[in-house]
Amino acid sequence: MIKSVKSRGFIINLILIIFLLLPLLVGAVSDDDLDLLQDEIKLKQNQITELKKQKEQYEQSLTQTRQQISTLNGQISNLDNVMAKLSLEVQTLNLEKEEVDLQVMNLNYQIEANTEDVVDYQDQISGILRLLNRTNYHSNFISIISQNDSIGTFFESLNQLNRITSNLKAKLNELLDKQNELSRQQNLLLQKKDQLEELNIKLAQNIEKMDNEKVYKSNLLYVTRGEESEFQTLINQLKAEQDAIDNEIYSLEIEARKKLYEANGEDFLSSESGFIWPVPSRKVTATFHDPDYPYRHIFEHPAIDIGSTPQRTPVRAVKSGYVAKVRDTGNSGGYNYIMLVHNEGLSTVYGHLNSMIVAEDTFVVQGEIIGYSGGMPGTAGAGNLTTGPHLHLEFRKNGIPVNPLSYLP
Repeated sequence: MIKSVKSRGFIINLILIIFLLLPLLVGAVSDDDLDLLQDEIKLKQNQITELKKQKEQYEQSLTQTRQQISTLNGQISNLDNVMAKLSLEVQTLNLEKEEVDLQVMNLNYQIEANTEDVVDYQDQISGILRLLNRTNYHSNFISIISQNDSIGTFFESLNQLNRITSNLKAKLNELLDKQNELSRQQNLLLQKKDQLEELNIKLAQNIEKMDNEKVYKSNLLYVTRGEESEFQTLINQLKAEQDAIDNEIYSLEIEARKKLYEANGEDFLSSESGFIWPVPSRKVTATFHDPDYPYRHIFEHPAIDIGSTPQRTPVRAVKSGYVAKVRDTGNSGGYNYIMLVHNEGLSTVYGHLNSMIVAEDTFVVQGEIIGYSGGMPGTAGAGNLTTGPHLHLEFRKNGIPVNPLSYLP
């Protein structure tokens, strides 16, 4: 009878201890710090939504001003709208990054709290098992069950203990599931943060583009002196120059391939299966057929412009090829370029070069330096109304411009 009482007392005390500790084990994150984080996240989301609305308004304005860029006033108005839109994109990105940082903090906080909960549950279950072992239920089972007046009490206490143990195990599994889910969400947020970093690179490109647009606007007003007639004269000159370059490149490619075919030189062109970037930068400041290209009303932008390319950056052949043309205008302010012919009907053109170090009618290998970049207004090879140092890169398929990003890695 004494053993029965002791056993019953142990179970009762154990139950009391567990129920006293259960509130401490439930680790729901609901403190003031977490509430503040949630409020900050909502604030950022509202600010992002508002900025996106403003951006949509500028997009609508750009749709109109792009149709008016054939006039000087239309060009200036379009440039102002482009720069305003880019400024909003920068603000939006910064807010999105701040929002993700807050969400990551929020999840880290919850994961830390739930990890502590899991450890607490494990400790409690281990403690229960140790206490059960100390009571030697199995060794005392015969003596306890022989006392008829204590058999019911024994099984009642044992059932209560089993229910509590099962409940703790169930809650432990729930918390483990919750922790796994939170970890999954954190991984998703980290992926989103990586995506935002990519957007940050893109917006850095747009910032450089915005700076270039400012230079272009300043040069445009200087060259035209704010006169519409001067602007139209300039546009006609640019159109004639671009048409002449296009015709020259197209004719040169045909002549070069014919020459290579006759000399069996095309065998040299099939040395690689892919292309490389010609300069270290991957920052594209103007895309192929860029909708914001200022001269789009007279010709499409037939290339990509690679920014973050300081004056006289080494320019390398994207693939082994034949040097079909080296156009060197000296210090006349004209437009310098190199044209390489490759296999499978492809050719590449490298524009705004400050200097060239290869000769026509020669072969170059992939990665070989063929010249040095330019584009700084007023420098050799930059051409008319360049916006700043960069590399103009064209890819052509059978003489027709195609998107370089479809070929570059």
